[in-house]
Amino acid sequence: MYRILILVAGLLISTQSFAHAGHDHSDPMSSLVHLFWLAPLIIAAGLLISYLKRRFSEKSQKITGTTHRDL
Repeated sequence: MYRILILVAGLLISTQSFAHAGHDHSDPMSSLVHLFWLAPLIIAAGLLISYLKRRFSEKSQKITGTTHRDL
């Protein structure tokens, strides 16, 4: 598990070797371009967290035998 986390973190870190010659952060549109790149990652992380919360919530309900209606 930690190996995957380290691999993903390593791939997400921006270094000079990943930047191309036209990678200009002083351009007014650079923030928008980076937002378009980051937005799907943020959305995917949110969906993953939501899915995991639901899954573990359902699993704990099966163990305890309670439902939302019982509460």
